[in-house]
Amino acid sequence: MPAPLLQPDAGPDPLHPGYADSVRAALLGGALGDALGAAARPAAPAGTADDAGQLRISSTTQLTLGTLDGLLEVLEWAAEGLAADGTACLWLSYLRWLRGQDGTLPAEAPQPPSRPLEDHPVLLERRGPAGTALAALRTGRMGEVRRPVLPGAGDAGSVPRSAPLGLLPHVGWRTLAQLAVDGAALTHGEAEEQSAAAVHAFTVQAAVRARQEGLALPVAAAVEAARAAAGRLTRPAGTTRRLLDEAVTGTGAAAGPPPGDGDAAPAVLAAGLRSALEAERRADGPQDAWRRAVDAASRTGAPSAAGAVAGTVLAAAHGTAALPPDLLARLDAREAVEDLAGRWLRTVGAAPAV
Repeated sequence: MPAPLLQPDAGPDPLHPGYADSVRAALLGGALGDALGAAARPAAPAGTADDAGQLRISSTTQLTLGTLDGLLEVLEWAAEGLAADGTACLWLSYLRWLRGQDGTLPAEAPQPPSRPLEDHPVLLERRGPAGTALAALRTGRMGEVRRPVLPGAGDAGSVPRSAPLGLLPHVGWRTLAQLAVDGAALTHGEAEEQSAAAVHAFTVQAAVRARQEGLALPVAAAVEAARAAAGRLTRPAGTTRRLLDEAVTGTGAAAGPPPGDGDAAPAVLAAGLRSALEAERRADGPQDAWRRAVDAASRTGAPSAAGAVAGTVLAAAHGTAALPPDLLARLDAREAVEDLAGRWLRTVGAAPAV
C-alpha cells in the first residue's frame, strides 16, 4: 500500500524523480495564473497586459517569491550548520518587498540585508493590490498569532503566498502547518486566513507527492489529502473546511464565485481548488486542464489570488508539461521565477528534472 500523500513528519524528497520539475511548474504556474487573473480583474490597472502582449504579475506573485526567498535563506543557513528562525526570515523577506514598494522602511523595522529577490526589479515594482500585507508591513511590527498587527483586517493574500512552503523537502504536515500559520500571521491576524494558508501549503505538497506516485487524478488526490490534514489543525478552520468540502463535492457556493466578500481567504482557496478539480476531471490533456482551471478561477471574486491557487496546484500535480508555452513566453517575471527556482533546487540538492 502506498504511503499517505501527507505524513506528519516526512515531506517531499528532492532526489525523487519529478521533484525539480514540479517545483518549477508550481512556481511558474502560480505566477502565470496570477498574471492571467490580474488581467481579468474588473478595472484591471493599465498595463496588466501591456501593448506588447506581456502578461504582468501582481503583488500576489511578488509575495509568493518573497516566501520562497525567505525559505531559501533558512535552507542556506542550514547548509552551513546554523539554525535560523523561519518566521523571522519570512518577515525580513516581506520587508525587502516593502522596501521596493516604498523606497524605505518604517523606523521601527529592521533593515534586512539584500537578497537575490532584489536582483529582479519586476519583483519589487508596485503591482497592487496587496492591501492587508502592505498595511501590516508598514506598521514596522512583526505580526504574531497572539499579537496581530491589524486585528480584524484581512483578505486572501495569505493564501497564494504560502505555496512555496509545500515545496520544502523533508518537512511533514505538522511542521508545515506551524510554518504556514506563523507566516500568515505576520500580516494576517484572522485564524481562518492562517488556516487557509496552511491548507494551500498542504495541497501543494500533496500535489507534488501525488505526481510522484503516478496517480491518475493527482489534483483530486492532493485535495483529499489536504482535507484530511485540515481536520487536524488546532487553529479555527470551520469555514475553510466547509468550503473545501463543498468544493470537492460540487455543492454550495464553492461551485461558483465566492459568496459575500470575494476576497476572503477560505472562499478564494476553495474557488481556486474547485477550479483545478473540475478542470482535471474534464480536460483533454494537462495543458487544457491548466487553461480551464485558471480561466474558471479568473472569473471568481478574487481572480489574481484564485488564479494563482489553481495555476500552482494544477502545475505541481502535472508538471511543466501542463503550462502553455505561448502564455509562458509572455510572462514578464519568467526570468525571475526561473532564477529563484534554480537557486532553490541547487540549495536542496535536487536531482535534475525529468
